[in-house]
Amino acid sequence: MQKRKWRVLIVDDEFRIGMLIKKLIHWDELNLECINMVDNGETALKLLEKVEPIDIMITDIRMPKVSGLDLIQYAQKFNKDMKFIVISGYTEFEYAHRALQYGVEDYLLKPINEMELQGALKKIVEDLNQKNQNYIARKELQETVLESRQIIKRDYLKNIIEQEVQLEDSRVLLEGDIYRGIDIKLDYVDYKNSNKKQDKLTVERIEGYVEEHMKDSVEETLICEKDNLHVYCLFNYDYSKSQSVKNGINAILSSIKEYVNGFEQYEVTIGVGSERNEFGEIRFSIREAYFAVGNRIKYGTGRLIYGDSIIQRMGNIENNLTDEQRDIMCGCIQGYSRNRLEQCINLIYSEFLMNDKLDFSLCYEIAEEIIDLFFEKINIQLEESGMMRKRLKENCNHCYSITGLKNVLKMELGEMLDASKAAMEAESTKPIRQAQQYVEEHCSEKIVLEDLAEVVGLNPVYFSVLFKKETGINFSTYLIDVRMKKAKDLISSTNETIAAIAEQVGYKDSRYFSRIFTKEVGIKPALYRKLHS
Repeated sequence: MQKRKWRVLIVDDEFRIGMLIKKLIHWDELNLECINMVDNGETALKLLEKVEPIDIMITDIRMPKVSGLDLIQYAQKFNKDMKFIVISGYTEFEYAHRALQYGVEDYLLKPINEMELQGALKKIVEDLNQKNQNYIARKELQETVLESRQIIKRDYLKNIIEQEVQLEDSRVLLEGDIYRGIDIKLDYVDYKNSNKKQDKLTVERIEGYVEEHMKDSVEETLICEKDNLHVYCLFNYDYSKSQSVKNGINAILSSIKEYVNGFEQYEVTIGVGSERNEFGEIRFSIREAYFAVGNRIKYGTGRLIYGDSIIQRMGNIENNLTDEQRDIMCGCIQGYSRNRLEQCINLIYSEFLMNDKLDFSLCYEIAEEIIDLFFEKINIQLEESGMMRKRLKENCNHCYSITGLKNVLKMELGEMLDASKAAMEAESTKPIRQAQQYVEEHCSEKIVLEDLAEVVGLNPVYFSVLFKKETGINFSTYLIDVRMKKAKDLISSTNETIAAIAEQVGYKDSRYFSRIFTKEVGIKPALYRKLHS
């Protein structure tokens, strides 16, 4: 790390002596910079108030009006860390002696000796460097401790939510009487226009609002972000601060709404758990907040929803869909009937439109069950199917109306069902032959399924299913087979290096190629060459 330059002010009422001092100092060698040279104490006093902090002052001890001693006394009040070197004559020894009593590091007699000046400055610079290093080390330690504490607090709350800690053994962080959890939920206005960088900045801003509005009301605030832009907070406070905390939660919502309204990308809702006075009940307050915020699909966004206003669930239900609903869904999927699938989704959610007393957060859990059932039954062999399922669940989690949630399910699942049906009904193998020929000719290049599907003019889902149907293997397996066949030919018929051959068959990393070759062929490339060349 580059050392900072130390700032020097030279004060002497004899201009030529001031110039001599400036000339004698080895500025670069000592990492010093001259911020000014003045010829009287009055100007020096004004500089102390106007310029950036001065680190070292070299001053004549006797000057008219404001002497060097007066200047040192004032400067010490202004900056206690400033270092001083005084210049004096033989007749001014008594002044110099007094200056040393003021904490002056050194005094030099006139005429100025270059070596003595350098020695005095070197000693001061070494001291300043050491103190600066100590300051930086302390600051870094403080930042590390603070950051570690924030990580501990965040992970502590995360573990509470995920039920990975025994609360009875973990009370060390919380000392107040009351515990209350909230769930701040951001929903995308348009999920297709989501921006991860903006998400991160917005969550950081939210955490700032929470700290700002709660700093005078709570003993401790724990914050952590979870999937789908849930920001959980746990407040620990005294009985006397109950109303203040409630007001703070309202203020948090107002600040977030004002912020997100600036770019119209999010809707915000806050679910508020009930106050709990037992440490072991923290998890229940947070769970209430989660269920409460899930009811935005009923009450709307941009508001506080209190958990005690929601119908409490009776235990944990493994499946929210009835056996009859699951059977109907399976029939729609296996029969590739998009219309029946859409009708089934409408029917499942109609219960919420007719019964106002339900916990509407169930809408999201039902959506996840529908998605899981669909992917279990649909004939999609894409390796990316896991990502497709995750993306669809995330999309549903950002819906804040039943109509919007149903539309996402019907459109996304309907399109996948149509694509799968088209793939199963396809009889022509021409696109597959085209794809195989393309792979043969371009196996040294990067080839991904989506790009190849575009080459042959097919939807990726359709292409994947059709390829498996026509060849009996997944596309990724076929691509490896082609590359290994070509690799074996090159290894046995040429003297090229294994690395060169790896690159010719599409592998930039020769070690990775060797692992794949050994796995597929059964022996290492070098041994294969010995046996077949």
